[in-house]
Amino acid sequence: IPNRMQLNYIYIDANPVDRLYFLQLLKKFPELNLKKEFSDAVHALEYLNYNSVDFVIVTAELPIYNGFEFAKQLKEKIEIVLLTKKTEDAVKSFEEDFVDCLIKPVKFDRFNKTVRKIEDKIEYKRNLVTKKEYTIHFKCNFKTEKVSANNIRWIEAMGDYVKIVTSKKTYMVLSTMKSFLDKLPHGQFVRIHKSYIINLNKVINFTTNTVNTDGKCLPLSRKQKGEFKETYLNFQ
Repeated sequence: IPNRMQLNYIYIDANPVDRLYFLQLLKKFPELNLKKEFSDAVHALEYLNYNSVDFVIVTAELPIYNGFEFAKQLKEKIEIVLLTKKTEDAVKSFEEDFVDCLIKPVKFDRFNKTVRKIEDKIEYKRNLVTKKEYTIHFKCNFKTEKVSANNIRWIEAMGDYVKIVTSKKTYMVLSTMKSFLDKLPHGQFVRIHKSYIINLNKVINFTTNTVNTDGKCLPLSRKQKGEFKETYLNFQ
């Protein structure tokens, strides 16, 4: 189907036979993009600390943390599809607000319904975000410019000026970093270095000393690391 939403996910299953079977089924859904597969929750949680996905497929039976314990360990809300062999897990999944609970072995038609559910939920969330349009006004080249906060990729200090990098254009504005940060929606923008403010909506991933913002790796200073991580983890 053309123009179908592309969705990124990870898959966690300790049973190699079940995993092989289900991966064959997943290949029939080109709109789903498997980022990584895991046989335990610990490595999956580690991966999710640095990478974001649209949803997770996880089995109830796992070593160390089971599927439900894995969900409780997540630092931010991610849609979860639970695979299980026990029908009673369905009620618990509903109570935990998982997007779906599927009994193994999963059939194509049943999983197709799950994918549509995920698409609807994510579409709804994305629409909510775009409705919350926050506009910034500033003077640039003697003109007052108006820019949507969601379009700002990052802000960079340039002497007495700040450079505002958006998806379409770059602006040079006479301002300090602090006073420009005060104009931006609180919680969505954070300083990661004395020379950089980033839009958390644009963060792809981060390492100990860089933040990948919309495909550009920007420096993360030791001083700002704690604040960045805390703001990023609380950012929905």
